[in-house]
Amino acid sequence: MKVLIVKTSSMGDVIHTFPALEDACRARPDIAFDWCVEEAFAGIVALHPAIGTIHTVAIRRWRKSLFD
Repeated sequence: MKVLIVKTSSMGDVIHTFPALEDACRARPDIAFDWCVEEAFAGIVALHPAIGTIHTVAIRRWRKSLFD
């Protein structure tokens, strides 16, 4: 089973998702995770061994440029 996690918000939200990944991996050994994350947090997501592909977005940068 493949799962895409779309969690682009804050670093704390990203880190707090890790235990759920561990639980899912134990329950479903066939599960594979990809993650869509804010580009600033991609390095944190890359530390988790269950993550395959990391898709980065620049929502914070885009939002900032809208108002400049």
